[in-house]
Amino acid sequence: MSQANKPKKPNPTVPVVTHSALRKRVTDLSAPVLLRIHGLPKFLVPGLIAVLMLLGLFLQAPYSGVALTVVSVFIGWLMYVSWPLLDSKSKLIRFLVFLILIAATAVNYGA
Repeated sequence: MSQANKPKKPNPTVPVVTHSALRKRVTDLSAPVLLRIHGLPKFLVPGLIAVLMLLGLFLQAPYSGVALTVVSVFIGWLMYVSWPLLDSKSKLIRFLVFLILIAATAVNYGA
C-alpha cells in the first residue's frame, strides 16, 4: 500500500485566543507549577482536595474556612488558567461550582 491511500488524521481545532498582559503573566508563572502537578500521582491532587473539603465540613471555624479557602484559591486559579480553552457550557458549570464553593467558604467564616 502506498502512503496516498491512507486516510489522513483530522487536525483538532485549537481556539485562537488573545491574551491580556495579566493572563500571559499568570500563564507563564503557572506553567512550571502545572507541570509539577501533572507529574504527581493521579490520585494525589483530587485526594488532597477531598481531604480539605472534608476538613472544611467537619472542623470548627475558622479552621474550616481556612481549609475551604485553600480549595477555593486552587480551584479559582485552575479555572482562570483554563478559562480561554473552555466552551460556554463548561464555563457555566465551573463558574457555578466555584460560586457554591465561595459561598460555603463565606458561611464557614461567618459561623
